[in-house]
Amino acid sequence: MLVIQAKLEVQEGQIAAFLEAVQPLIEASRAESGNISYNLTCSVENTTEYYMLEEWEDLAAIDTHNKSKHFQDFQASVRTMLASAPRIQVLSTLEGK
Repeated sequence: MLVIQAKLEVQEGQIAAFLEAVQPLIEASRAESGNISYNLTCSVENTTEYYMLEEWEDLAAIDTHNKSKHFQDFQASVRTMLASAPRIQVLSTLEGK
């Protein structure tokens, strides 16, 4: 299983718009083949710092997700809402190792 942690720093005045824009992405991503979980979290210390925590079966599922219309639409819609470029980490679980 692969885990993605995507840090999204949202401009303070754009939080409500960001939260509205992210909902269709979450719903569509959860329905994708190969998706195990897809959750948005927010930092307790910094309310403009969001993390998308995703679990995927394999790299092929992630690749399909990254090419999906809902993911591409989300990226385009939030580009001006973010204070900086997203920081994305792809991690492998150690289960069974």
